[in-house]
Amino acid sequence: MTKAEVIEREGLIVIFRGVGIEKIEKTVKALYQGGVRIIEIAFNPSDADTIDKTCALIKEARRVMGDKILIGAGTVVKEEYVVAAYEAGVDFIFSPDTDVDVIKLTKKLGLVSIPGALTPSECKTAYKNGADIIKLFPATIDDIDYIINITRPLSHIPFICVGGTNENTISAFIKAGAKGVGTGISILKPELIESDDYAEITRLSKLHIDKIQEARNDIGM
Repeated sequence: MTKAEVIEREGLIVIFRGVGIEKIEKTVKALYQGGVRIIEIAFNPSDADTIDKTCALIKEARRVMGDKILIGAGTVVKEEYVVAAYEAGVDFIFSPDTDVDVIKLTKKLGLVSIPGALTPSECKTAYKNGADIIKLFPATIDDIDYIINITRPLSHIPFICVGGTNENTISAFIKAGAKGVGTGISILKPELIESDDYAEITRLSKLHIDKIQEARNDIGM
C-alpha cells in the first residue's frame, strides 16, 4: 500500500499549529493512543524563522514516533519549504493552494502531494500535474452541496476536506464524497495543550476516528 493509499484509508490528518517543541512528544503519543496515524506540522509564512522552527518540530515528531505514523508539512506555499520538509523527513506535502511548481517538486522528491484547491479547474489542474489527493479548502459545513457537486463529476480524484471539520461535521463531509478530513483545532485545542490534558486529546482523537468510520459504514465504504 502506498503512502497516499494509507492517507485515504486512515481518513484523518491532525494539523499542528502553535504546539511548542517541548509539547510535541506527549502530544504525538496522545494522538497515537487515540488511533491517529497521520499528522501535519504547518509552516508559518509570516515568520522569517519558520523553516528552522517547523523542521525542528518535524524532526522531533519523527524521533518520537519513528515510522509508526506518517508526518507531513503543511502550509507549503514555497518550493524552499518543500526542500526543507523533505530534508527533515516528511512523508507528504500539504498546501492551501494549487501551485504547480510545488506539486512537481514534491513528486520529484518522492513525496505524497496534497495541494489545496476549490474550483473544478483548480482540482483538475492539480491532479493533472501529479497531485495524489486534493485538499478541498476552505470547506465548511455550508459548502456541503458544493462539495457534492465537485466530487461527483471528479469522482476519479480523491478529496480530503479541511477548514470546517470537527466531530459534528465529519459525517456530512464523508457522505458528500470526501475520503477523509484534516483538522487541528477540534482536537489540539490550545487550552488542552496549555494544561497538558493529553487524556482529552486522546479521547477527541478516538471520537473523530469513530465519526469517520460511522459515516463510512452508513454509505457502505
